[in-house]
Formats: sequence, structure tokens, C-alpha cells
Amino acid sequence: MSVLNAKLNFSFLCDYASVSREGKLSMNGIFENINVHSFPACHPLMFIVANVSGLNNGDRFTCELVMADNMQNKLAVMKKEAKIDSQRNFGFIGQFVNIKYEKEGQYLVNFYVDNKEIGSHRFQVCLIRP
Repeated sequence: MSVLNAKLNFSFLCDYASVSREGKLSMNGIFENINVHSFPACHPLMFIVANVSGLNNGDRFTCELVMADNMQNKLAVMKKEAKIDSQRNFGFIGQFVNIKYEKEGQYLVNFYVDNKEIGSHRFQVCLIRP
């Protein structure tokens, strides 16, 4: 299959994710927003979980965390070479540690296969007002 067949089936942000010996995916604390008391804010730990179909063995998978209004400023980048059986989907678990958010707004986790965007996951970083 070519990269044109690659499809992001799902993605989640959560507090923790793992795969058991039996291959079962577990996610704890799925969330949509990060709430903070002030800026800049540092989020200690979060996981991104993604499932992609249509990859070939050896395709390059990239995950980038950016602010929606400044896509050039990458807060984090993870890269992985796909090692899969052609009959299965590619599962990705990425761990973001101590990510610093400078301001309130919409953020994206963008997903690429061989440098072609296949999807994104949107979330908000929100200031909690008293």
C-alpha cells in the first residue's frame, strides 16, 4: 500500500497508556482539555494513543505537538519506523513529559506518514478563572 492509503483511525490523549502481553490496549484518564491556573504552565505527563491503517513495514510515522496558531513552533516531536504485519493496523503510544504551554488556546497533535499529514488531534489548554 502507498502512503495515500494511510488513515488515522483514532487518537486519544490520556494520563497513561500501555499494551499488555496479550496485545490489549489500556488507557487511563482520557481527556480533551488541559486546565491550568497560570501561564506559562508545565504539564507533567500525558500520553497520545493513535491507531493507523494502511501502513507498510518501514514507513516513517511522525507525531508533532504544536499550537494551532503557530504550527512552526513544535513543542514536541516523536518519530517511529513502522514495524508491522500487513494484515494489522499500526498502534502508536507516545509519552509527552513536562511540556511547557506558554498561553491559552488550541493545540494540535499532527500525525504524518513519510512526511504527509494523515490527521490531527485537537485539544484546548484553558486558564481556570476564579
